[in-house]
Parts: sequence; structure tokens; C-alpha cells
Amino acid sequence: MADVGYVWVGPLEHSSEYQRDLLKHAGVTRIYADISSNSATQARPGLTAALDEISADDTLVIWRLDRLAATLPQVLSLLELLGNRGVGVRSLVEKVETSGEDGRAVLAVVHAFTELERTLTRERTMVGVYAARARGRVGGRPRALSATNIERVAMLRDQGASVREIAEQLGTSRATIYRAIEEQNQIDAESEAEKKPIRAIRFVAPAPDGPGPQPLDEG
Repeated sequence: MADVGYVWVGPLEHSSEYQRDLLKHAGVTRIYADISSNSATQARPGLTAALDEISADDTLVIWRLDRLAATLPQVLSLLELLGNRGVGVRSLVEKVETSGEDGRAVLAVVHAFTELERTLTRERTMVGVYAARARGRVGGRPRALSATNIERVAMLRDQGASVREIAEQLGTSRATIYRAIEEQNQIDAESEAEKKPIRAIRFVAPAPDGPGPQPLDEG
């Protein structure tokens, strides 16, 4: 079990020292940081590196919850994603912690809100798809992403983020994001295939004066 700190400095802030000092005071020794100079492009390679290293039973420590992402749905989705991997998150300002017994209740609420957001996003996406169809529209090798960050790609896509925006936030190339999306689509397709029922065929004994065994389709 280890505490890993993460610092994000926004375009209106001057340095990371304040956040670093708070995390060190809380006992955190390993700290990753991202410093943004542009509110429209919030690349987070430091967060990507932290999530690549962090493992189950570890805790990601932050100053405030808004250090994790640019929007509330992204924050909630990341909390859920880390919770599913057994990684806790501790916010010093909000005094929120998702590890331990109390953390399970917090994650249950987070899960409810993320499911609501996904449902609303899917509905907005389908409305956009149908509208586009009505208008006649269809729509050097970077390092591979970790399993956690591949799931982050799917999470951000569900929230409507573009490939360019996802690449900037994860600090990688658009080609890597396209590969991650293709890999996730393949996993989803295989999962759906496994759910399909298998049609069983058995043979019944023939009548004494009838033809040979006849197959009986049980599907």
C-alpha cells in the first residue's frame, strides 16, 4: 500500500509548490504533476504516468477533486474507474476518501451518478447521429497505453470527447487513441459474442417403423 500524489496547476495559478507542500505534509513522497498554460488544452501526461504506476490498494492523494479532470462527469468517472481497480482516492480539501469501508458508500453514489451521465450522453449521441444521417453525413510509434488508460479512453469517448481532446489529456498521439478505441471495440464485440446462446441439437429415437434418427433443434 502506497500513497501517490498528483498535482495539477491551472492557467490562472502560479506554481505547484502550494499543492506539493500540502501533499508532503500529508505524508506523500511520490508526486506527479501537470502544469497547464492553456485552459482550452488540458494535457495531463503526469496523471497518465501516475495511473500507469499506481496499483490496487494504493491511494491517489490530491489537493482538491477538481485536480483530477476538467469536468464533473470526468471526475466521477475517474473515481469509479480507480475504485473498480481497487485504487483509493483521497482529497485533502473535501476530505473525501474512496478506500476502506466508508469509501464503498462514496463509490456507490459515484456509480449512480456516472451511470446517469452515461445514459444521458448516449441519448445525446444518438440524437446527433440521427440528425447527421438526416443531413446525409456519416461519420514514430508512441508507447502503448496501460489497461487503466485504455478504459479512460472509452470513458472519455462516452462523455463525447474527441480523439484529439483525449490524446491531449492522456499525453499521447491520436494514432494511439485510435488503436485503443479499436482494441476496446474488439473486446466489446467478443463479450457480446459470448453472451449469445448456443443452439443445441440432439437426436431422438425413431419410431419402430419410421425413418432413421431425426434431429431435434432445442435452440
